[in-house]
Amino acid sequence: MVRDQAQNPLAQQVNAYVMEDEARHVAFGRLALRDYYPQLSAAERSEREDFLIEACYLMRDRFEAREVWETMDLPVEECVKHLQESGTMQQFRSFLFSRIVPIVKDIGLWSEKVQTAYRDMGVLSFADMDIDALQKRDEDIAAELDARRKHVDTTIRAAGE
Repeated sequence: MVRDQAQNPLAQQVNAYVMEDEARHVAFGRLALRDYYPQLSAAERSEREDFLIEACYLMRDRFEAREVWETMDLPVEECVKHLQESGTMQQFRSFLFSRIVPIVKDIGLWSEKVQTAYRDMGVLSFADMDIDALQKRDEDIAAELDARRKHVDTTIRAAGE
């Protein structure tokens, strides 16, 4: 979201580089895990699916800021509801899960248990997204930002003065 919405070109560039680096890690993991998961026992797969489901719920809920609302003595559920319905949070979750869900499907952790959790989270529809096309788009945006990197050089020179 910072890459796509920041008004500061340096912030866009840095986030594009981070995304490129993370995409490399994800690509490596996809290759390794795609061959690994089919070899697991049913119990081992179930353990990994439980971990995945818990991690996804935590990612979904991590910005609810319940502790903040409690500390400020504000109505927690009302604040959380407002946050969950905000366009920014919906956009963030959409961006996050549009990458996670198709990768989970691709690597083969696609049991009914996982699909049920994703349905409950409202992110199951991302399963049909083309993750390769999304990653290609991210690479293209990074290349475009890199081509306009005069601002980076200017910032580096200014910091050295």
